[in-house]
Amino acid sequence: MTPREGDVLRLETSWTTWSFRVVLAAAVATVIGIAIFDVTEYARGPAIVRVEGRRPLVTTVAGVVETVHVQPGQRVEKDQALVTLSAPMEEAEYRRANTEFRLSLAALLRDPGDQALKSSLASLKPKRDNAAQIANARIVRAPHAGIITDVRVRPGQYLTANEVVAGVAPTGARASLVCLLPGEYRPRLKAGQRLRFSLEGYKFEYRTVEVESVGEEVVGPTEMRRYLGQELGDTIALQGPTVLVKARLPARTFTADGQTYAYVEGLIGRADVAIRKEPIIVVLIPALKSLTHRPP
Repeated sequence: MTPREGDVLRLETSWTTWSFRVVLAAAVATVIGIAIFDVTEYARGPAIVRVEGRRPLVTTVAGVVETVHVQPGQRVEKDQALVTLSAPMEEAEYRRANTEFRLSLAALLRDPGDQALKSSLASLKPKRDNAAQIANARIVRAPHAGIITDVRVRPGQYLTANEVVAGVAPTGARASLVCLLPGEYRPRLKAGQRLRFSLEGYKFEYRTVEVESVGEEVVGPTEMRRYLGQELGDTIALQGPTVLVKARLPARTFTADGQTYAYVEGLIGRADVAIRKEPIIVVLIPALKSLTHRPP
């Protein structure tokens, strides 16, 4: 109906009533949420996978990697060849010493009474044996039966003496975690707390485990790198003091994207330990902290 001049202005109030109710309900829900729901504080830091009982295998001579005979996860027997280096000088020395020894031995067999040949043969034998040991040192062998945890070299790579080429662990060895958490949380960390471990590079790969031990001291980056060793010390960027937290993984394998993989020495992830849990209202009004306390 078309309004006429002088009609009374009529205001529609139903929408304002409903708007007020919605705002009021939202405000009440917010207050209830602030009073009921909690905020959890976490101690976060990098975590490294370690294989218990792992033994690093190193070269004793310098040389170029000729053949890598194994791969991670493979079972090996004692004295099985793992990596072979090409060491031409050592091999040539062994062939020369062995040839001299065999020639002297053949000459002595033709003339058993020749004292000079006997003396020469006696001096050549240890020389040949020493050359054989040096030549054999180019082959890195398994010190015991077990499983290859990691391989760190490739064919064609030049290695100096005492470089790590692979790692071997006893059959059935378990995987554990070494976590580096901020040192400020040391007083609040203790054995038995729940630790969530997420593995880098694998989406939705989480494990919840129990903290087994917490270091007694808070140490700086240099000391922590010394503890981790040359192999792992440079893989993590450490800033500020940290505390060492250890936990054990439930299995040596994990599943991602429908496939099963083995935990390998040195894999990097992140550890989260719940330190404390407080209602949101306590966070907003710290004075209420003395009235309530909830364990993490």
